[in-house]
Amino acid sequence: MIESPLIRELLSEKACETAHRDILTVLETRFGDLPPDLAEDIESVVDEEQLKGLVRKAASCPDLDAFRSAVGRT
Repeated sequence: MIESPLIRELLSEKACETAHRDILTVLETRFGDLPPDLAEDIESVVDEEQLKGLVRKAASCPDLDAFRSAVGRT
């Protein structure tokens, strides 16, 4: 397989988009409608490891304030 920086970048962008969508889905399922600014904060995170942590936090946080705190630390 050819190692292309462009292909790596596109795959990384797709992984981030998927993680953003997954986080939003989990939060909406648990807490209902989300404030638009929270979605923007989530979408501003582009580090894949941080996003993995946010997926876990979305699934386990007791409320949206706790999740917001986690996003603020990224």
